[in-house]
Amino acid sequence: MRARVRFAAAVIAVISANLAPAADPVVREDKVVAGGPKDALEVRHLVLKGTNEEIGRALAEITKERFQSEPDRSTDQVRTRAQRRYMEKNYPVLFDRMRGAAAAYGKRLEDDTWTFGGLTALPSRPGRPGCSVVYLPPGVTASGTGVVSRNYDFSTGTMFGTVPPPGQPGDTSRPYLIEMYPDRGYPSLAMSAYDLLSGALDGINSEGLTVALLADDELMEKFKLEPTVDAQPGLGVLQVVRMLLDTCANVEEAKQALLLTKQYYEFIPCHYLIADRHGKAFVWEYSHAHNKEYIVENPGTPLVTTNFSLHRHLKAGKPPSAEDAKAICPRYCALAECLIAAKEKVTLDALKDAHKRADFVLPAPRPGRATTRTLWHALYEPDKRAVQISYYLRDEPGAAEGKKVNVARTEYLEFALKGVK
Repeated sequence: MRARVRFAAAVIAVISANLAPAADPVVREDKVVAGGPKDALEVRHLVLKGTNEEIGRALAEITKERFQSEPDRSTDQVRTRAQRRYMEKNYPVLFDRMRGAAAAYGKRLEDDTWTFGGLTALPSRPGRPGCSVVYLPPGVTASGTGVVSRNYDFSTGTMFGTVPPPGQPGDTSRPYLIEMYPDRGYPSLAMSAYDLLSGALDGINSEGLTVALLADDELMEKFKLEPTVDAQPGLGVLQVVRMLLDTCANVEEAKQALLLTKQYYEFIPCHYLIADRHGKAFVWEYSHAHNKEYIVENPGTPLVTTNFSLHRHLKAGKPPSAEDAKAICPRYCALAECLIAAKEKVTLDALKDAHKRADFVLPAPRPGRATTRTLWHALYEPDKRAVQISYYLRDEPGAAEGKKVNVARTEYLEFALKGVK
């Protein structure tokens, strides 16, 4: 009798296991680490480990479930086919993730009626980020190691800068910190929004390479733009960050990768600061016609960049001083004055305080417009393959009109890649 009971229990257990939805073994962690539904941001930490195809499928499933996103229909099948072939030849890591994403939607990657180079988490077009990034080389820090300090500034409302309808969160309110351990390509920690599959805004990989993206407002204001809008053969602005993290171990490899990569901008032109754990860093920029590339360096000295083209304001081949940039960008001046002229070695706490001078803390410019805020401040430590991040939560009440407001932010949260020597 007992044997029959045990047998029946075993049969029921097997049937139940087959019927119950199994947890995705690729997703090792998926939890909210900052903010919540009532805050400006609700940030998730997502840890993935598996083949790139498995990772691509998991990211597509998350995008589909949480953002009701569907792959874009191709508007030009010739270009879609060329994009797929470009990835297969030049970026096989993403090509494998694209195959996994296609499978998540029950489609074939080879079907040219759909594009799988990225999966947008939000439907609207991006506005103008207003970021600032500083690289401090080992010789100027108290720890004797390099550090990248990054403000990501953007609208708290819609991507067009308007206040969202009642009950609807801001378009950039649900970012992800994606920690990834793929079978091919370097493990990485990266902040992502807009495109979880193939894009990132800033991040660090297991070799210590650190990358941050910034909009180039000067090109937008002074020259006619030629955005592609649709995906093209090559890499878009967010994909460039992810490609560098996946494939490059140091600054020299990153320079070569950028020079060999066909790049385009879907909506707004961007530039990048790239640094490594060996004390090197550079800013990568394009000319207004997107026909010339520039590599801007400042060896042994803090390298500052905000939202204007450094290559257009060089002095003897070096980035502009605070004095030279006064009429261009006050945020650049504030950071340059504080850090380049520092007489003592800079600590991480001092760097946090210095970067507060570049925070966005002004009220909305007029009714109906959303405020721009520093949505996160990240301190990347290439030697440790780690990051400290403080996230914006909300404005505190009581600020006078036209005056700086007090903002509520999280404490700095620390994350590090595992198993890295």
